[in-house]
Amino acid sequence: MVKERLMGHGNCYGHCKEPSELKLLSQKKMMIGCYACPSGYVSLIVHYGKEVDLHGFKTFLSSLRAGDVADEDIRVATRYNWDLGINEPEGPVLREAYWRQSYRRTKSEDPNRMALFHCTNCNSFYNQQVSDKNKFCPKCRPLKVQ
Repeated sequence: MVKERLMGHGNCYGHCKEPSELKLLSQKKMMIGCYACPSGYVSLIVHYGKEVDLHGFKTFLSSLRAGDVADEDIRVATRYNWDLGINEPEGPVLREAYWRQSYRRTKSEDPNRMALFHCTNCNSFYNQQVSDKNKFCPKCRPLKVQ
């Protein structure tokens, strides 16, 4: 359902004005989506499911960040049949837990702040300064320079 109904595009939030694209990631026991711009800056990470595992999602996010993730950084939304344009019985169809990199307490305009990026080559996550122009994680950079 996520692939069919939610594979949208948006704009990068907190980094540039370029379009961001949803990339679905394979994670154990969780369906995770990542919105990133062409430079790899992660605007949004979403955990989809009939029910969401907030503790597991927070643990996943904390493993990616060079900083803490607080409970108030994660929001939960419920999608309904009318919201998704499907003919399911009335009621909730899908839950989403989502985290925005530049949300409330973590929002900063400092160009040297550390931020989460998604490698455009190997799809791994890495942290670097927002002003850095690398599109590849440290592991892939030497391969792309040659």
